[in-house]
Parts: sequence; C-alpha cells; structure tokens
Amino acid sequence: MNKYLLILLPLVLVSCFSEEKERLPNISNKELLDMARVGDPELELVIPSDISQTLVNCSDYTPSCRYGLKAIVKKVEMRALYFENQDDALECAKRIKGYVSRNWVFDEVAGEPVLERFVVKYLKAKKASEVER
Repeated sequence: MNKYLLILLPLVLVSCFSEEKERLPNISNKELLDMARVGDPELELVIPSDISQTLVNCSDYTPSCRYGLKAIVKKVEMRALYFENQDDALECAKRIKGYVSRNWVFDEVAGEPVLERFVVKYLKAKKASEVER
C-alpha cells in the first residue's frame, strides 16, 4: 500500500498545482469589426462585385478557415480569417507566419509595419511564432 501512495502522491500534487491557462472566448465578426474601427474609422471591407466571386478561398489555408474577409486598413489590404477553433487558428497562423488573435488569423500583415502595429494594438494579435499553447 505504501509504495502505491509514493507513486500516486507526486501525480496528485502535480495535477493539483498545475496551472492551465484559461482561454478567452472567441471573437465574433462584429466584435472584431468594432475593435478594428477604433483603430481605423475609415476601414473598408472589400465586397465581391459578383455573388459567385470568392475573395478569400479558405481551402488555401491549412487547417481551412470557416470564412475569410478582405479589408483595407490604413489604405493597405489585408485578410482576416475566421476559425471556430482557437487551436486551428494558431496552427494556420504558424503555417503562414501570420498573426493570431484568439480565433482570428491575419494574413498579408507580416512585413507591413502599418498593419503589424494595427493588428497588435487594436486587434490584440500576436505573431503566431510567439504564441505558446
């Protein structure tokens, strides 16, 4: 009996004291738009000229996003990709070397200082390479 306690005690202590980071809830598209408009009131969402036209093809990304938006922020175009799962968003952002904010990935931002500052300050995004989960 004693040797079983010696084996189980460290496991119990580790599980009791291990800290799992609590995740923040996903950001809806309305919340993201509200956050973005604070940083750029003149932000424009690009709307396709034809209903059959796709501006962002989610199958170009792995894992695939649920939907994507094109936006013009500070007169520079970027893509915002919506994921239902924060882990998928992070995985995709790491693959494309993009920025991630919870369940959103921002593509065509890296290397554009204006966009990098914008997504970090107003959308609370981080470089995917700097995020640990």
